[in-house]
Amino acid sequence: MPHSHLANTYDFVRPLAQTDATLAVYQHIPSRDLVVIKSFPTGATNVDEVDPRELGYKELTINRALQQHPHENVVQLRDYFIENGQLHLVTDYCAGGDLLSSLLSTSTQWTEGHVVSLFRQIAKGLAHVHRHDIAHLDVSLENVLLDGVSGVRLCDFGLGLLSTPTKFGGVGKLYYMAPEMFMRRAYNAQAADRWALGVVLFMLLTGRPLFEEATLRDQNYKIFFEAQAASPETGVSALIARVGLHLSPAALDLITKLLNPSPMRRLSLDEVLAHKFLHPTPPVLKNLRKRSASQPVLMSVHALKPMLSMRYLSTLATAS
Repeated sequence: MPHSHLANTYDFVRPLAQTDATLAVYQHIPSRDLVVIKSFPTGATNVDEVDPRELGYKELTINRALQQHPHENVVQLRDYFIENGQLHLVTDYCAGGDLLSSLLSTSTQWTEGHVVSLFRQIAKGLAHVHRHDIAHLDVSLENVLLDGVSGVRLCDFGLGLLSTPTKFGGVGKLYYMAPEMFMRRAYNAQAADRWALGVVLFMLLTGRPLFEEATLRDQNYKIFFEAQAASPETGVSALIARVGLHLSPAALDLITKLLNPSPMRRLSLDEVLAHKFLHPTPPVLKNLRKRSASQPVLMSVHALKPMLSMRYLSTLATAS
């Protein structure tokens, strides 16, 4: 019987998901650590021969690059191998699940202090990724995992770009996509990540996205865009004022500067990490507030769950 690295090194625990790949929790036999194994079909017999057109190629390549530069806020690749026509990527297991599920599981709004702690870690993880010439291109609540204590980690680089600053055509999840991703021209992928980071922060604070898509077809985005065009500081505030949402001045300032329709005018991640929102004095402590039962113009994240959890692969770049 041929040697099986999978069977001899990992014990199956339970399935996680079946999407474009198979995800399952395993236990690493020597260490007894829980891990996640993501398996893709492949025609290769060696990891260095995986075809760039195959689904697992980007995740393999980007995770291998990041493996050389570990960071506490990025899920770490532990092992990778090909066996029985499958490319297996072994990564950290995060017991707390993803941030979207955590947000949906509570009827109370998180304190701003708690959001500051979460968001600071997300921004640190993304800054680390960008420093190594990688764009994520699917920054979202679903792709941030809780480690079961108080830490969060960025995951899933299946749509990412390595050493390529520009991209054509929209990818990712519709609610997080920057306006330039809907246009038929090249855009800066890392700037698009920073837009998505602004959407993540808004959703962490309010429990809902700002708009369904960042185009003038969307009424909420149109209100935002027209207010922003008149005065760069008023786009987000004009929209949230219509539905009675409240953000602290520091939070509103950071979100506004990330959600700038002009990619070159968005804050850099160094500027995000230095922003006053992430360094409150005195520390922000707010009472938990019940989420509104009403359905304002900005839809509740609960109502958007089926669409938020779907990967939206735009065909705009090839549309006639």
